Amino acid sequence: MPSMPSFEFVIPDGILFLPANLSFISFCFVISFILYKLIFRSKIVFIVSLVSLLSIAYSDIFIKYSLDKYYKYTKMDSTIYSYPQKDEEGKVDSLATIRVYKHPLNSLTNISSKQEENLINLHEGHISKFIDIPTYTYKYNKLSYNKKRFYLNFYKYDESFIEDKNANARYIVTIKEKESQFPAIYKEFEYRFKDIDSGVVLATAFYVRFENNLNKLRNKFLYWNKEKEEFFVFKDIENFDNIYKKLFIDERDF
Repeated sequence: MPSMPSFEFVIPDGILFLPANLSFISFCFVISFILYKLIFRSKIVFIVSLVSLLSIAYSDIFIKYSLDKYYKYTKMDSTIYSYPQKDEEGKVDSLATIRVYKHPLNSLTNISSKQEENLINLHEGHISKFIDIPTYTYKYNKLSYNKKRFYLNFYKYDESFIEDKNANARYIVTIKEKESQFPAIYKEFEYRFKDIDSGVVLATAFYVRFENNLNKLRNKFLYWNKEKEEFFVFKDIENFDNIYKKLFIDERDF
Protein backbone atom coordinates (compact mmCIF):
# COMPACT_ATOMS: atom_id res chain seq x y z
CA MET A 1 0.00 0.00 0.00
CA PRO A 2 1.53 3.31 -1.07
CA SER A 3 2.35 5.71 1.73
CA MET A 4 0.60 9.02 1.98
CA PRO A 5 2.64 12.04 0.82
CA SER A 6 4.00 14.12 3.69
CA PHE A 7 3.31 17.81 3.95
CA GLU A 8 5.47 20.30 5.78
CA PHE A 9 3.95 23.56 6.88
CA VAL A 10 6.55 26.33 6.82
CA ILE A 11 5.84 29.80 8.17
CA PRO A 12 7.76 32.52 6.32
CA ASP A 13 10.29 34.44 8.40
CA GLY A 14 8.61 37.69 7.42
CA ILE A 15 5.46 36.68 9.28
CA LEU A 16 7.41 35.60 12.39
CA PHE A 17 9.50 38.79 12.50
CA LEU A 18 6.93 41.04 14.18
CA PRO A 19 5.61 38.63 16.86
CA ALA A 20 9.12 37.44 17.69
CA ASN A 21 10.44 40.96 18.26
CA LEU A 22 7.33 42.07 20.16
CA SER A 23 7.62 39.00 22.37
CA PHE A 24 11.27 39.73 23.14
CA ILE A 25 10.52 43.37 23.94
CA SER A 26 7.60 42.32 26.18
CA PHE A 27 9.81 39.81 27.97
CA CYS A 28 12.42 42.50 28.67
CA PHE A 29 9.70 44.83 29.94
CA VAL A 30 8.22 42.19 32.27
CA ILE A 31 11.59 41.25 33.78
CA SER A 32 12.45 44.92 34.32
CA PHE A 33 9.05 45.56 35.89
CA ILE A 34 9.50 42.60 38.26
CA LEU A 35 12.88 43.95 39.35
CA TYR A 36 11.30 47.35 39.90
CA LYS A 37 8.21 46.11 41.74
CA LEU A 38 9.63 43.36 43.91
CA ILE A 39 13.23 44.33 44.61
CA PHE A 40 14.55 47.80 43.95
CA ARG A 41 11.49 50.10 43.71
CA SER A 42 13.50 52.51 41.60
CA LYS A 43 12.51 53.92 38.22
CA ILE A 44 16.18 54.32 37.35
CA VAL A 45 16.75 50.62 37.93
CA PHE A 46 13.72 49.83 35.76
CA ILE A 47 15.03 51.95 32.89
CA VAL A 48 18.60 50.65 33.19
CA SER A 49 17.50 47.02 33.33
CA LEU A 50 15.11 47.45 30.40
CA VAL A 51 17.76 49.11 28.21
CA SER A 52 20.33 46.49 29.25
CA LEU A 53 18.07 43.59 28.31
CA LEU A 54 17.05 45.17 25.01
CA SER A 55 20.71 45.81 24.23
CA ILE A 56 21.30 42.08 24.02
CA ALA A 57 19.63 42.19 20.59
CA TYR A 58 19.53 45.88 19.68
CA SER A 59 22.74 47.42 21.08
CA ASP A 60 24.08 48.50 17.68
CA ILE A 61 20.78 50.23 16.85
CA PHE A 62 20.89 52.11 20.15
CA ILE A 63 24.46 53.24 19.48
CA LYS A 64 23.65 54.35 15.94
CA TYR A 65 20.57 56.24 17.13
CA SER A 66 22.56 58.03 19.85
CA LEU A 67 25.35 58.97 17.43
CA ASP A 68 22.86 60.16 14.83
CA LYS A 69 21.18 62.53 17.30
CA TYR A 70 24.47 63.66 18.85
CA TYR A 71 26.03 64.73 15.55
CA LYS A 72 22.85 66.25 14.13
CA TYR A 73 22.09 68.40 17.18
CA THR A 74 25.52 69.30 18.53
CA LYS A 75 28.18 69.07 15.80
CA MET A 76 26.74 70.46 12.57
CA ASP A 77 27.91 74.09 12.95
CA SER A 78 30.34 74.19 15.85
CA THR A 79 33.66 73.65 14.10
CA ILE A 80 34.42 76.94 12.28
CA TYR A 81 37.24 78.80 14.03
CA SER A 82 37.96 81.56 11.50
CA TYR A 83 37.17 82.48 7.90
CA PRO A 84 39.48 82.61 4.87
CA GLN A 85 40.72 85.85 3.37
CA LYS A 86 38.73 86.90 0.28
CA ASP A 87 39.27 89.48 -2.44
CA GLU A 88 36.91 92.33 -3.33
CA GLU A 89 34.76 89.88 -5.32
CA GLY A 90 34.37 87.59 -2.33
CA LYS A 91 36.66 84.87 -3.71
CA VAL A 92 39.45 82.97 -2.02
CA ASP A 93 42.81 82.81 -3.77
CA SER A 94 43.07 79.07 -4.51
CA LEU A 95 42.02 75.73 -3.07
CA ALA A 96 43.35 72.16 -3.01
CA THR A 97 41.38 69.09 -2.02
CA ILE A 98 43.27 65.95 -1.08
CA ARG A 99 41.18 62.80 -1.63
CA VAL A 100 38.03 64.67 -0.63
CA TYR A 101 36.59 66.13 -3.82
CA LYS A 102 32.94 65.17 -4.11
CA HIS A 103 32.05 66.17 -7.67
CA PRO A 104 30.81 63.05 -9.52
CA LEU A 105 33.58 62.42 -12.05
CA ASN A 106 33.65 58.89 -13.41
CA SER A 107 37.26 58.89 -14.55
CA LEU A 108 39.58 61.43 -12.96
CA THR A 109 42.45 60.41 -15.20
CA ASN A 110 40.51 61.10 -18.41
CA ILE A 111 38.20 64.02 -17.76
CA SER A 112 35.99 64.99 -20.68
CA SER A 113 35.70 68.60 -21.84
CA LYS A 114 32.11 68.68 -20.60
CA GLN A 115 33.13 67.46 -17.14
CA GLU A 116 35.94 69.99 -17.03
CA GLU A 117 33.57 72.79 -18.03
CA ASN A 118 31.06 71.80 -15.33
CA LEU A 119 33.80 71.62 -12.73
CA ILE A 120 35.16 75.05 -13.60
CA ASN A 121 31.69 76.63 -13.65
CA LEU A 122 30.99 75.12 -10.25
CA HIS A 123 34.01 76.74 -8.58
CA GLU A 124 35.02 79.95 -10.30
CA GLY A 125 32.28 81.90 -8.53
CA HIS A 126 34.07 81.53 -5.19
CA ILE A 127 37.69 80.66 -6.08
CA SER A 128 39.83 83.22 -7.90
CA LYS A 129 42.84 81.41 -9.40
CA PHE A 130 42.69 77.62 -9.41
CA ILE A 131 41.50 74.46 -7.70
CA ASP A 132 43.51 71.24 -7.36
CA ILE A 133 41.44 68.09 -7.71
CA PRO A 134 42.74 64.69 -6.61
CA THR A 135 43.14 62.17 -9.42
CA TYR A 136 43.67 58.47 -9.07
CA THR A 137 44.76 55.39 -10.94
CA TYR A 138 43.86 51.85 -9.94
CA LYS A 139 46.33 49.24 -11.11
CA TYR A 140 47.41 45.87 -9.76
CA ASN A 141 44.92 46.23 -6.87
CA LYS A 142 46.65 49.42 -5.75
CA LEU A 143 45.12 52.89 -5.62
CA SER A 144 47.52 55.75 -6.44
CA TYR A 145 46.63 59.41 -5.99
CA ASN A 146 47.84 62.48 -7.82
CA LYS A 147 46.30 65.86 -8.60
CA LYS A 148 45.03 67.89 -11.53
CA ARG A 149 44.92 71.69 -11.54
CA PHE A 150 42.06 73.65 -13.07
CA TYR A 151 42.58 77.37 -13.62
CA LEU A 152 39.53 79.54 -13.12
CA ASN A 153 38.17 82.90 -14.28
CA PHE A 154 40.61 84.87 -16.52
CA TYR A 155 43.56 82.67 -15.46
CA LYS A 156 42.21 79.87 -17.66
CA TYR A 157 42.40 82.18 -20.71
CA ASP A 158 45.64 84.06 -20.08
CA GLU A 159 48.39 82.16 -18.29
CA SER A 160 50.68 85.20 -18.31
CA PHE A 161 49.01 86.27 -15.08
CA ILE A 162 50.25 83.09 -13.39
CA GLU A 163 53.44 83.89 -11.52
CA ASP A 164 54.31 80.33 -10.51
CA LYS A 165 52.53 77.33 -12.02
CA ASN A 166 53.99 75.09 -9.33
CA ALA A 167 52.73 77.23 -6.45
CA ASN A 168 50.71 75.46 -3.79
CA ALA A 169 47.11 76.42 -3.22
CA ARG A 170 46.46 78.97 -0.48
CA TYR A 171 43.81 76.80 1.19
CA ILE A 172 43.74 73.03 1.49
CA VAL A 173 41.15 70.46 2.55
CA THR A 174 42.33 67.08 3.81
CA ILE A 175 40.62 64.06 5.28
CA LYS A 176 41.72 61.33 7.68
CA GLU A 177 40.00 58.48 9.49
CA LYS A 178 39.59 58.90 13.23
CA GLU A 179 39.68 56.13 15.77
CA SER A 180 36.21 54.70 16.34
CA GLN A 181 35.09 53.25 19.67
CA PHE A 182 32.85 50.79 17.81
CA PRO A 183 34.54 50.14 14.43
CA ALA A 184 32.09 47.35 13.56
CA ILE A 185 29.19 49.79 13.98
CA TYR A 186 30.48 53.08 12.55
CA LYS A 187 33.54 54.77 11.09
CA GLU A 188 34.36 58.46 11.53
CA PHE A 189 36.38 60.71 9.23
CA GLU A 190 37.57 64.27 9.83
CA TYR A 191 37.99 66.98 7.20
CA ARG A 192 40.44 69.81 7.96
CA PHE A 193 40.28 73.20 6.23
CA LYS A 194 43.69 74.85 6.51
CA ASP A 195 45.26 78.16 5.47
CA ILE A 196 48.70 77.15 4.16
CA ASP A 197 50.14 80.67 4.40
CA SER A 198 49.39 81.09 8.10
CA GLY A 199 49.27 77.42 9.07
CA VAL A 200 45.94 78.01 10.79
CA VAL A 201 43.18 75.39 10.73
CA LEU A 202 40.06 77.35 9.79
CA ALA A 203 37.54 74.62 10.46
CA THR A 204 36.93 70.91 10.73
CA ALA A 205 34.07 68.83 9.39
CA PHE A 206 33.02 65.25 9.97
CA TYR A 207 31.70 62.29 8.04
CA VAL A 208 30.20 59.36 9.96
CA ARG A 209 29.52 56.16 8.04
CA PHE A 210 27.29 53.58 9.68
CA GLU A 211 28.21 49.96 9.01
CA ASN A 212 25.63 47.31 8.19
CA ASN A 213 26.60 44.66 10.74
CA LEU A 214 24.58 41.47 11.13
CA ASN A 215 23.69 40.59 14.72
CA LYS A 216 23.83 36.78 14.99
CA LEU A 217 21.46 36.51 17.95
CA ARG A 218 18.96 38.87 16.35
CA ASN A 219 19.11 37.09 13.01
CA LYS A 220 18.78 33.59 14.48
CA PHE A 221 16.06 34.06 17.09
CA LEU A 222 14.22 37.24 16.05
CA TYR A 223 14.10 36.50 12.31
CA TRP A 224 16.08 39.48 11.13
CA ASN A 225 17.60 38.98 7.70
CA LYS A 226 19.76 41.01 5.36
CA GLU A 227 16.78 42.97 4.06
CA LYS A 228 15.62 43.85 7.57
CA GLU A 229 19.14 44.91 8.57
CA GLU A 230 19.42 47.17 5.51
CA PHE A 231 16.02 48.70 6.26
CA PHE A 232 17.16 49.77 9.72
CA VAL A 233 20.55 51.12 8.59
CA PHE A 234 20.96 54.78 9.53
CA LYS A 235 21.97 57.18 6.78
CA ASP A 236 25.53 58.50 6.88
CA ILE A 237 25.98 61.91 8.52
CA GLU A 238 28.29 64.65 7.31
CA ASN A 239 28.59 68.43 7.58
CA PHE A 240 31.28 68.88 4.92
CA ASP A 241 28.92 70.63 2.48
CA ASN A 242 27.67 72.98 5.18
CA ILE A 243 31.17 73.97 6.36
CA TYR A 244 32.49 74.28 2.79
CA LYS A 245 29.69 76.66 1.81
CA LYS A 246 30.14 78.81 4.89
CA LEU A 247 33.89 79.11 4.40
CA PHE A 248 34.33 79.46 0.66
CA ILE A 249 31.04 80.65 -0.82
CA ASP A 250 29.32 83.21 1.41
CA GLU A 251 29.09 82.54 5.12
CA ARG A 252 26.49 85.26 5.54
CA ASP A 253 23.94 83.34 3.49
CA PHE A 254 24.01 80.24 5.67
